[in-house]
Amino acid sequence: MVVSFVDGQAANTIAIDDRGLAYGDGCFTTALVQHGEVLMLAQHIDRLVQQSQQLGLPKFDLMALTDNLHNISAGIKIGIVKVMITCGSGGRGYSRLGAEQARVIVSLHDYPAFYPQWQQQGISVGISEQQLGINPMLAGIKHLNRLEQVLLRAELDKRLEDDLLVTDANGYVVECCSANVFWLKAGQWYTPSLATAGVAGLMRANILLNNPSIQQGQYLSDDLDNIAAMFISNAILGIVPVKTFNGQQLDISSVASIQNQCLGMEN
Repeated sequence: MVVSFVDGQAANTIAIDDRGLAYGDGCFTTALVQHGEVLMLAQHIDRLVQQSQQLGLPKFDLMALTDNLHNISAGIKIGIVKVMITCGSGGRGYSRLGAEQARVIVSLHDYPAFYPQWQQQGISVGISEQQLGINPMLAGIKHLNRLEQVLLRAELDKRLEDDLLVTDANGYVVECCSANVFWLKAGQWYTPSLATAGVAGLMRANILLNNPSIQQGQYLSDDLDNIAAMFISNAILGIVPVKTFNGQQLDISSVASIQNQCLGMEN
C-alpha cells in the first residue's frame, strides 16, 4: 500500500527539475500512524519547520500539510506516513535563485510486520565496516541527502545482523543504519552527542527529556566493550532492545522500563 500526494493533490510523480530530486535539497520526517492518528504529530510538524528554516527552504503551508496528514491517516489501523519538503523547482545549478515555492510530498506506507517481534525479542547488531562523514553543517538534520544510509543499508543487506552500528571518520559512535542508539555500562546509560554527524531522532529527544541522567558524548567503539544492555530507537520502531551486539549477549530486560515510557510518549 502506497498512497501519495504532491502539494495536496493525489499524485505519484514529481517534476524532473525538483531540487529534492536533483540535489537532495530538502528534508523529511517519518511518522507512525495508529488508529487513524499520526503519533507525535506536533513534534513532526515542528521538526519540518525547524529543519526547513535551518536549510533555508521556502515556506510551506502548515495548515494544508496538517489537513493532508489527517486525511491520509483516517481509518488506518497502523501504517507509516512520510513527509518530504523540497526546495521545489527553479534556480540554476546549485543556486536557489528563482526557487520560491517549496514542494510538499506526503505518502502512506505499510507498517513492517516484523517490528513487534523486534520490540519483544530484541535484535542483533554488528559494527559497520563503513564510516559516516563529519559534517557539522548538516548534523542532526533529517535531510534528503541519504546516500551514506543507502550504502550502509547495502552493507547490512549482505550481512546476518538485523542492524549495524556506525562510527564517523574519527571512529566515534554515531547511530545505527536508521535509528539512534543507547547503551548501558556499569549502571549508566549513554548515547552519542550527534554534534558532527547523524540524525537527531524525535524518539531520542523524548527519551533524553524523560531520562536526563543519560550521558551524551563522543565514544569510541571500544568504549562499548562489556556493556550490559543496548537499544535502538526511532519514531517508527519505538524502542527495540539489542539481544546481541558484536557477538556479545546482552540483557534485554534492562530496556523494559524505558520501553514502557515509550508507550506513553507516542501519544
